[in-house]
Amino acid sequence: MLAQWDLQILLVPGILLVLLFSYVPMYGVVMGFQDFQLGDFPGFSQWVGFKHFQTMFADKYFGLAMRNTLKLDQEYFDKYKNDPERRLTSTELQLRIGSKIQLYMPSTVVGNGVEGTGGYEGQGSPSKYTLSANRPFIVTMEIRDTVSNPLEREGKNVDEFSDGNGGRLVYGKEADEKTQTVVRPTDPEDPNHAYVTDKRWVSACDTIPQLYVNVRYDPTQAADRLDYPAPYHSGYEPYVTEESVKTIDEKIAEALKKRFYPDDDDKYEGVVKLDADSVTLEGTAKIWYIGRFLDGFIFDTNIDEVKKIIYGEVKSAGSALSYKPSERKMIEAFYYTIPNLKYGQWAELITTSTNAYGSSGKTGSTSSSTSGTSGYSSSYYDYLNYLNYLQMYYGNNGYYGGYYNDYYGYGGLGNYGYYGGYYGGYGGNYDSGETTTTTKVYTDIPSFSPLIFQIYIEPDGK
Repeated sequence: MLAQWDLQILLVPGILLVLLFSYVPMYGVVMGFQDFQLGDFPGFSQWVGFKHFQTMFADKYFGLAMRNTLKLDQEYFDKYKNDPERRLTSTELQLRIGSKIQLYMPSTVVGNGVEGTGGYEGQGSPSKYTLSANRPFIVTMEIRDTVSNPLEREGKNVDEFSDGNGGRLVYGKEADEKTQTVVRPTDPEDPNHAYVTDKRWVSACDTIPQLYVNVRYDPTQAADRLDYPAPYHSGYEPYVTEESVKTIDEKIAEALKKRFYPDDDDKYEGVVKLDADSVTLEGTAKIWYIGRFLDGFIFDTNIDEVKKIIYGEVKSAGSALSYKPSERKMIEAFYYTIPNLKYGQWAELITTSTNAYGSSGKTGSTSSSTSGTSGYSSSYYDYLNYLNYLQMYYGNNGYYGGYYNDYYGYGGLGNYGYYGGYYGGYGGNYDSGETTTTTKVYTDIPSFSPLIFQIYIEPDGK
């Protein structure tokens, strides 16, 4: 064989090619048996065995998802195959960006996961728009975008949002000019220090991507108000038009100034001089917060003045959230951010779903309780209630969310935490004769949703 060594050498490139592209990538298969988190090195995450496979195969729609293809009726295809607007080339339907379709989903597909009460966009009473289980659906939809890697997309969205709102400074273990990463400075006079940099956002943790914090946030300053590229608007109060979010922020700034900073001298001196104690892992912070999506929609708050602006009234008085980081009872973004903040400090953070509610989000729900006095109805809360249904197909128990489960996320706050879905249990009262039924609406946190939190830590938090 050695006599043919020159011919055998010709096999080496082919063998290396097979090893490099066919065998080396197989190392990534280990992620299927781990609780992999974005930023982990493959093979170094927590092992969970066959958990993800069991979840996938146990889903009642697994077989349907693997084999089902949308097909058009032959008669319909023959009738419209030459229609230039429909652009049909086969009975097998391939959806593209811009495609508009209407789906009929039989009760066997809908199942019993989608049910509840509430009107659509404020129309009518809850009883009029009750949604029962095991009923067929007709869904009209338009394909507006396609996302092959939702984690990559939301990370990009967070980076672009941060860059468009004052810029970001990324800290790392080592400096890297290519990625513009710098080592976190300890000198408070260093131009890259979080409290003096010309960037609004800095990395909350050197090893966690797309988790940024603004430690100089002041909600009473117009310059610190966020700019939302696509402001949320629904045509209903308070989000009537795209300008509504801006108007809401102006009202919130005025309310927060009146409550927390009636006079400029009321700002906590320890934060102004940077000599206040940090919360640390073992400290206890009493937090007032406003939670938002990247479109400005406020999904929760414990500040009564903000509740008044968003909901029109305050059903239950808010109280400061007591949070001890070492207990890790909240979303992971708080664990990586709060310990480094100071008592008496305002701050804002932005995070991807990896350190919030993950790929499963949080499914909305509705609960009711009865008391002995009569009440009233509110169409706005009916509209919010209907938003719950959006999560049913993408949430933890939904058609799509069941596949991802909690693979990337941390499962949220548990028990809905202090957020209680979008509105933290904020609901309306409904007439029932001699009694009043209080309906609490917990709307959902959609899958792969980046979040913004604007928080205030009380000076006497210890």
